[in-house]
Parts: sequence; C-alpha cells; structure tokens
Amino acid sequence: MLTSALNNALSGLRFTSIATSLTSANISNAGNPSYTRKSIDPVQLLAGDQISGIAVGSIRREYDAFVQRQLVTEQANAGYASTRSQFLSRLDQMFGAPGSARALDTVLNDFSSSFQTLLTSPESQTARSGVINSATVVAQTLRSLSTSTQAMRLDAEKGLADATSRLNSLLTDLSKVNGRLKVSFDDESRVGLLDQRDQLVSEISSYVDVRSVYDDRGAVQLYGGSGFVLLSTSKPELSFDARDIIGPTNHYDADPAKRTVGTITADTPSGKVDLIAAGVFKSGKIAALIDLRDKALPAAQEQLDQIAAGLAQALGSSATTTPATVAGPGPTTGYDMALGTGLADGDTVTLQLTANGVTQKITFKRVDDTTVPMSDDMTADPNDIVFRLTGSSAAGHASQMQAAIDTWAASAGAPAGAFGVSVNGGNLRLLADPTVAGGATVNNAAANVTAQSLTGGGAAMPFFVDNTAVGGIYSDRITGSGSQFTGLAARIDVNGALKADPSALVKMNSTTLESDSTRPSFLATALSHAGRYYMPAGGLGTETNPMQGSVLSYARAVITNQTNEAATAKQLAEGQQAVVTQLQARFDSVAAVNIDQEMMMLITLQTSYGANARVMSAVREMFDMLRQM
Repeated sequence: MLTSALNNALSGLRFTSIATSLTSANISNAGNPSYTRKSIDPVQLLAGDQISGIAVGSIRREYDAFVQRQLVTEQANAGYASTRSQFLSRLDQMFGAPGSARALDTVLNDFSSSFQTLLTSPESQTARSGVINSATVVAQTLRSLSTSTQAMRLDAEKGLADATSRLNSLLTDLSKVNGRLKVSFDDESRVGLLDQRDQLVSEISSYVDVRSVYDDRGAVQLYGGSGFVLLSTSKPELSFDARDIIGPTNHYDADPAKRTVGTITADTPSGKVDLIAAGVFKSGKIAALIDLRDKALPAAQEQLDQIAAGLAQALGSSATTTPATVAGPGPTTGYDMALGTGLADGDTVTLQLTANGVTQKITFKRVDDTTVPMSDDMTADPNDIVFRLTGSSAAGHASQMQAAIDTWAASAGAPAGAFGVSVNGGNLRLLADPTVAGGATVNNAAANVTAQSLTGGGAAMPFFVDNTAVGGIYSDRITGSGSQFTGLAARIDVNGALKADPSALVKMNSTTLESDSTRPSFLATALSHAGRYYMPAGGLGTETNPMQGSVLSYARAVITNQTNEAATAKQLAEGQQAVVTQLQARFDSVAAVNIDQEMMMLITLQTSYGANARVMSAVREMFDMLRQM
C-alpha cells in the first residue's frame, strides 16, 4: 500500500509539473493574438482495480471551431471592403467635394460662366481672356485627374504584385506546417503547430477567400473560387507579371496576346493557369485590387473621357438641317443636311424614320477602317441601330446610306423607293414618299460635322483638341488600334491657335464683326444642351437607360457619384470591420488567455504540488520506521 501511495504521489507531481509548465506558457503568451489557451485532459491511472495515480491524457487548444470558420470568411470580406474603401476615398478626394473650389464641376461651371460674360461683351479682350483661362484650367484639371486615376491603377498593379508574393510565401509556410503535422509529435508540439496553421490560414484569408478542409492529422487543404486548389499535398507556385506603366489603354484580357496589365498565374502539373480568368479571387484584398484596377478606376477614367469628349464635340461640331420638299413622283419631303467641309472619320449622321408604321432611329458613323466591326454599342443611344460610312465622298455616303435605309425599310414592310438619299449642293438630302403603302416619313435628320479650323465660317470650332491626333482634331474616330475616345481626358488641351488669337472666339472668318455674338451664343448654348447621351460607367445609367443631359450636368453627376461611392465603401468597410471585431471577441472569449484564471490555476497547482510532496514525505517516514523495526 505504501508503494501505491508513493506511485500516486509521484504521478501527481509529474502531472502538476507538466500542468505548471503549460500554465506558464499560457501566461507568457497572454498578449499573443495567434496563441490559443492550452489545457490538459487528466487521465486516471489504474493498477488492476486500484487507482494508481494520474497522467496527462492530451493537451487541448481552447477555441470555438464554428466561430473560427466564420472569422476566416469575414476576414476575406473585410480585406476586400477595406482595400476598396481606401482607394475610393482617394478617388473622391481627387475629384473634390461637389461645389468645392477645386472640384471638377466647379471648374466647369466657371468655364460656362465665362461664356456668359463673353456673350454680353463679345468685343471685350478681358472676356475673351477669361474664357481661354477658364478653359485652360478645365483641360489641366481633366489631365491631372486622368493622370492620378492611372497612377492609382498602377498602385493597384503594384499592390497585386506584393499581395501575390506574400500569398505565395504564406502558402509555402503553411505547406511546411502541414508536412510537420503529418509527422508524429507529442501533444505540446502538436498544439503549437496547429496555432501556426490557423494563424497562416487567417492571414491568407485576408488576401483571398478560401474554403478549408482538414485531415485527421490537422493538415489543411485550401480551395479558392471555382474550386481551384491553392494548397493540398503540394502547392502551386504563384507569380505576377507586373507592368511598370499603366495608362487608359491598358486593360485585362483573358487572352494573353490582348492583355496589357499583369495577371496572377499558378504553375500546376497541367501547366500555367491564369487565376484571374479562372475566377479564383471572389473576395479578399486581391479581389478588391483586381476590381479597382480593371473596373472601378477604368470606369472613373471613362467618366473623365466622356466629359472631355462631350466638351470637344459640343463646341467642335454642328448640325445644320433645313426642311426640303420636291415635286413627285417618288420621295418628296424630308431634310437637307449641311456637310460643310465634309464628314470626318468618326462623324455621324443621325436619322429617325418611319416606314409602314414602324419608327426607327438610325446612326451612320464614318469608320474608314473596315477591320473594325460595326456595333450598335458605338453610340450611347439605346434606341438606334448603327451602320458604317466610309470615305470622304458625299456621293459615296449617299449611296451607302441609301442601301442601308432600303434594307431597313424592307424589313419594316415598306415598298422599294420609300426613301431617297442624294447630294444637293453641299448637303445630304434625305426624302420620304408619304404616298407609298403604309406611308414613309423622315421625322428628323442631322449630319454632325466636326469643324476643322477656327475660321471655317461656322459657329462650331475645334476649341478643345486631342494633342496626339493629326491636326489635333477630335472626331471620335475608331480604328483597329482602338477608339480616339479612350484616354482623351489625358490628352485634351485648348487649341494652341485659339490661345494665340482669342479673337477667334468671336470671328468665324475675316468678315465677322468684333461685336458679333453668333459664335459666343452657339458655344454657350452647346455647353448647356441637354440632349447628349452618355455611356454607362461607374453606375451612371445603364445600357438600356443611359444618362442624358448636358456636359455640365454629367460632370455634376460624376462628382456626386464618386462621393456616394466612397461613402458607401467606407460604411461597408466599417460595418465589415465591426463584424470581424465582434467575431474576434467571441473567439477570444474562449481562446484567449485570462491572466486571472491562469493565476488561480497556478495557486491550485502549487497546492496540489505541495500536497503530493507531503504524501511522499509521509511515505518516506513510514518506510524509515519500517526499516527501524
């Protein structure tokens, strides 16, 4: 019996020693956020039917697995929301608060007001200088905003490079931990590895949302979006081919030959995989950076380009239409559309026709590069169909229009000869025959002609120019290498000839009087004209219901939209962070070390240690007494 008592006391001392060591480890890691509290499961030792002491059954980590899974998911969402909010806040600050002194809408309003001053006093040199100065500020502002927007895209590109490198490193470290977990370790070493595993999974989840699967040894497999295996028995090597320069024409494409920005690839046994094309990143910091680089910031650039294009076209193109009637038989009523110097590559002719009760808007766009496929999306008007014009010949344009209109009219059930297109002097003439079966009508028609010089005789003028285009003329031309529209905000400037001779703001030719208000009136009205459609970008309108209004109203909408987007992103980021904080608090309530609790445990262990030592001392005294007998 004395031997049994001695064994019990020795086992108690051994258990207390291990428990004390574990408690001290808990205390020393009280400030370590990746550490989970450890506890011991005691096991009762038996010798036959007799209790022979206590042993360490296992060392457990104290944590809530369900909350941990939730936390991993929400950390990915928090990484996405936080990253997006940071960038959109920068973008909002760049555009300026609506109505603030440096905001784009304020700059444009000042520009519009300068025309009103000029309209009042066309002969005033001060008024003319005021227009040039305010226009220069507009152009400088657009260029600066475009440069800053592309700089932010480059920041996102660099951020993707850094994030890919870090994610690759984390997956490598986690793969090593998996390997060590598959080897037999004592419990104390094993629970430490599990802490490392969970910390790595947690950090990985801030970059990419992952689904975790654990085996019976504690090793983890990670799956990204579309089920792509980020980590299993082996790990794919991730890489990012970062670009040093990002501009408006740089974009992502799943086709490597068309892609001009970086992408994340994984080397797998079956070859390289483009993880962006594969849809691996659904949330997390990387997904946010991809969205910003390829969607949100290009949308902001497109908004700037639409403002720049709107300014150039509003002031630089005109459409003069007069009713026309001729004697029958055949088409008799319609319109003459002035061609001026002729349609430039990119110019349009817009019509609205009715045949056999069917009304249709039609846009003819001059696109000389026949490798460019025509599309109704070439205009923002959701109700028109688009046909091609080529060449500079008015007769050629009339012939091309006639063929397209005849095809459409036939599809509407109208007989041949319902419409006629011809050249009449310097005009395109479009007539309809109201006497054909079902009737035919030209509801309206306009040739939108880009002015080629300051003194061409018309009110329109190339006020704003594209400083990389031949002659500086902006006409929205499209070629196989892209659209002139793309990145215009980065290239827009005030016509150098106009800066040198501000009198062109009034003088349409050498005979125009200094006090003539024709051109100032046209320019002022063009800025406020509310009939222009805008391509949907950044949430402003849709393809079926695009925004319509003046250049000034569109600019105001852009500023307001950016402010709202930034505010919404901030609210989402704050809300998501609150969710993470709450989940972390729930997780810590179980997993975190409580110093007071551990100190109470130390006192208990100290008492237990002393009691077991006293038992051993008593047993020793009894053995001594037995030896003396």
